[in-house]
Amino acid sequence: MNLSDLLVIISLVLLIWFWLNSMKINEAARTIGAKICQRNNVQFLDDSVHLSSMRFGKNSYGQIKLLRKYKFEFTNSKYHRYGGELIFSGRVLQSSHMDVYRFDDVKDIEF
Repeated sequence: MNLSDLLVIISLVLLIWFWLNSMKINEAARTIGAKICQRNNVQFLDDSVHLSSMRFGKNSYGQIKLLRKYKFEFTNSKYHRYGGELIFSGRVLQSSHMDVYRFDDVKDIEF
């Protein structure tokens, strides 16, 4: 076995590790997105999130980590779709954001 074969094997192992790690973070993002929607009494649409960007950045401790931004959609009625995003620093949720949504059933509120 020469050096080039060893580099190919190491590269493949690292690629597989990165892919498995990304799948775990994607599943965590889906679970957290669903919980955030449930907590806000809105419907988590399509039961999925999608990776919108990946870059290096600093976490809250100033360490350089791989930042992944996941987007998801939710609704509070059958007429409007709204967006949300989750930002992960490594395997830790760094921040979350949901679009402002309106209430369609204002007439049902009693004063």
